[in-house]
Amino acid sequence: MIEVELPESWRGRALVIRDVDDAESWLRDDELAIVRGFKRERRRREWMLARVAAKELARRRGLTADPRAFVVARPLVTISHSGPYAAAAIEAGVDVEVVRHVDEKVAKHFLRDDEAEAMRRCSTAHRLLHFWCAKEALWKERGGAIAFLRDVPLRFVRERERGVVFDGVETFAAADFVAALTSTS
Repeated sequence: MIEVELPESWRGRALVIRDVDDAESWLRDDELAIVRGFKRERRRREWMLARVAAKELARRRGLTADPRAFVVARPLVTISHSGPYAAAAIEAGVDVEVVRHVDEKVAKHFLRDDEAEAMRRCSTAHRLLHFWCAKEALWKERGGAIAFLRDVPLRFVRERERGVVFDGVETFAAADFVAALTSTS
């Protein structure tokens, strides 16, 4: 397993990983049955990787001595996956997205007008992904209780060297992904 280095303030609260050898060995029989039900290999891989991240984080936090036995469930744990990456957070919302071009015209589908204006003022590379990840993490922290991502409030605070700070959530950018973690539970 390759662990991605995250900001100090995220350590112990979130984990982003990639490249897990024998991910199936981390799963219980009921989880393996779910995996085998997915038709696409990519979906199987992403599903397993996200659960491995959650189980390893739970082990590190002392929530389980046997990561295989740990049940990944909301509201305690949130997970995310994108491409080769998976993220997990305990008692927080998390999201990870592989860096890719996304036309900023799609912002109208998940950002309110004031949020879109703040995004346009932001000079951070891949700024739309930062706003998307922040919204997703906040939505997950709330257990998906808000029907539309556009209705999840997001208040821009400031940019920083490798991310964006919002009220209640911050983002972090690496070379090929953007991640977000909520700061409240």
